[in-house]
Amino acid sequence: MRKNLILGLLIFSLSFVLPGCDGTGGSSGDILLEGIISNSAQFGEITVTILQDNTRLGKTKVSSEGNFGILFNSSTGVVTLRFESSTFNAERPNIQVVDQSVTNLNITLQLNPTLIIIDRWQVFQDPISLRESNEIQYNESQAEFNLDADGGNCIFATGTSLISYRVKSINITNCREGVRAQTSASIILEADESIVISSNRDAIVAIDDALVEVGQTSNPVNNTIVIESANQFGINASGNSVVDIDPQNQCSISGGRRALNINGNASVDTSSCTLSDG
Repeated sequence: MRKNLILGLLIFSLSFVLPGCDGTGGSSGDILLEGIISNSAQFGEITVTILQDNTRLGKTKVSSEGNFGILFNSSTGVVTLRFESSTFNAERPNIQVVDQSVTNLNITLQLNPTLIIIDRWQVFQDPISLRESNEIQYNESQAEFNLDADGGNCIFATGTSLISYRVKSINITNCREGVRAQTSASIILEADESIVISSNRDAIVAIDDALVEVGQTSNPVNNTIVIESANQFGINASGNSVVDIDPQNQCSISGGRRALNINGNASVDTSSCTLSDG
């Protein structure tokens, strides 16, 4: 069951941006990019444009409070933000976006030299389900990744699909099942800082020939990991699957039944994690 994450944030966000929004398809789309410019008053009326390969996906005016939001569709997942006023004109390329998500940016505009500074980058993602050979590869060291499934399944991958997030922090919560990979799918979750996977049933499920990796990035900053299941297993692995947990610092894995359930030829490496059974 998909959480109505985008709808809820749209009601709040688009209340102040729809009058100025003229993106392709009007207000249609499944990606919302919104933000607040902390010093917008210094630059007068500011226009924000989202571009992809020099094609305009959306455009809006920044409100008097510094807020903006644009709803759009992306074909490649990478867009450019352009900010224009009578005294400021600059672009910020390489903004990664994912379908069924909201990106929220806290921004400061700077003159001499002209810069668009992103002070905070948050991503609010709807549940993810990939099949066959589809993939999501999201790499952004500033991004704080959040997925609240509202009691549904959080992340699912099957076939030869790949889901990879390498970000600042990861918070996957309120899941029925947290992370499930099966057949030959791979799910890789890496963060500089904290990773939390919290579910009612199994927090991590790996079956068949699947791979699940949860751990630190190549440049961690006090990376910690919490994997917890309220009523089932922290990690449930079977078949020839592989689960690798690689924290930099503190790590805990807990399950309402057991922290680990390993069957068949499955391989589970929990490194230095503390294991707690229910």
